[in-house]
Amino acid sequence: MNHVRKNVIFTGLGYALPLLAALATIPIIVIKLGVDLYGLYIICISLIGFMTFVDFGIGQTVVKYVAEYEATDQRDRVKPVLGVALLLYLLIGLLGVICLYGFAPLLAQGLYADADKQALATEALRITTVPLFLSYLNQFFLNICKAYHRFDLPAIIHNAGNLGGIVLATGLLLAGYGLLEVLWGYAFVQFVAIISGYIASVEVLPQGIKPRPVFKQSVFMDIISFSSYTFLGNLIGSLVSRADKLLIGIVIGTEAVTYYQIPFTIAQMANGIIHTLVNITFPRFTEMFSLNDREGVLKLYRLANNLVFLLSLVIAVLLITVGDDFLALWISAEFAQKAGVVLQVMALYFFLHSNTVVGYWVLQGAGQAKLTALIASIGGVVYFAALYYLGGKYGYMGAALALFSMLIATSLQYIWIARRIGHSFIEYFGQLLAFLLGGYAVVYLLEHVNDWLSHSVLEIVVSTTLGLGLLAVGVWLLLARDGGKTKGLKAVLNRD
Repeated sequence: MNHVRKNVIFTGLGYALPLLAALATIPIIVIKLGVDLYGLYIICISLIGFMTFVDFGIGQTVVKYVAEYEATDQRDRVKPVLGVALLLYLLIGLLGVICLYGFAPLLAQGLYADADKQALATEALRITTVPLFLSYLNQFFLNICKAYHRFDLPAIIHNAGNLGGIVLATGLLLAGYGLLEVLWGYAFVQFVAIISGYIASVEVLPQGIKPRPVFKQSVFMDIISFSSYTFLGNLIGSLVSRADKLLIGIVIGTEAVTYYQIPFTIAQMANGIIHTLVNITFPRFTEMFSLNDREGVLKLYRLANNLVFLLSLVIAVLLITVGDDFLALWISAEFAQKAGVVLQVMALYFFLHSNTVVGYWVLQGAGQAKLTALIASIGGVVYFAALYYLGGKYGYMGAALALFSMLIATSLQYIWIARRIGHSFIEYFGQLLAFLLGGYAVVYLLEHVNDWLSHSVLEIVVSTTLGLGLLAVGVWLLLARDGGKTKGLKAVLNRD
């Protein structure tokens, strides 16, 4: 059955709604908690997300093997994979809870010198263990849906959880409650989400297969052989996107976390739709490689990569041209003065990073978890060294500049793709250069338009309208060049 349309629509809408809710509520949360406690709040929420990604690569292993076994008519191998994977999720989740609960006082001492604030931070971190475990375990059920090409269900559940957490947190703060009550609210939301995730996974599984924790040594070894490298890559990525806030808080201070995190959140959320939508290609790339369909892989890669380049360019242009205006209206002119340039730097970084995502899923679909782990490891080591040096010397601006070091090893990805599926590195480099020059030209023109308008709201509206128009024309041209078939991407994503 074709679920591509549902996947794209619900993934896009499910991503957009929490984003809009966050944009509307972050100023309220910052005002109610204060800059200092907002930094602690961000650290707690980041730790929940950190465990979501640190699953030892088991989530991607579930998607890969289930999709592969279904494509090659080996359905009898699906049930033991799910059983062993669920057992591992339970054990790892409990280990994460124990570690965070036990090390909470030590982390609190690193964040604050004041004894009262240390006590508050310790309690907040320990409460965080509850939503952390529930959110982590729910990833198992949501990955089952993804393996069967039902990305719409995880999008609805995951993003409804995000939306519910944001709305409930804002409501509790407006009602006079504090940080601890907000974190218990997140725990409640994640409890509802995991029940929904379990029901969804049971619905998509073939008759006779239900997720039950078991241990089978041969299956365990198969899972570890792929997931260990995936885990390493995911761990590095999670440390960069989650634990870096903790390091920034310790090295620079919790106020710096706020001035770094809010621009990071805006750029990450704006580009997050790219990462979310491209994830849909993972089970299809897996099926194509298992069926030795290299021509299909190349076609899907080229089309998806072109669309990602276009979308990420429009996002980067808008963040660079009107990002500071948005910050001034959204939070304050004083905040925009400090964080506006940081947002522009991050816009360029996320443009470059987003354009590595399609290649990442090609490698994972081909079973090249070892290579993706190597790329992430090299980038991660260089990044944390750069973060420590640049962050200590230049504050949150230095932390933003350190992000570019994560891209240092991505050339290895494009070399593999050139050799194995036929998309040359020169072709990619030419594509990148063309989009960068085009983006520079658009930024130049929009800056002149904005100078003429001289009004923040008008600048945002006009720039966004022009950006969306550019995106629409670009998508039409790309699909027309692909043969005028708007069903091109849909066809290669469909299951055989």
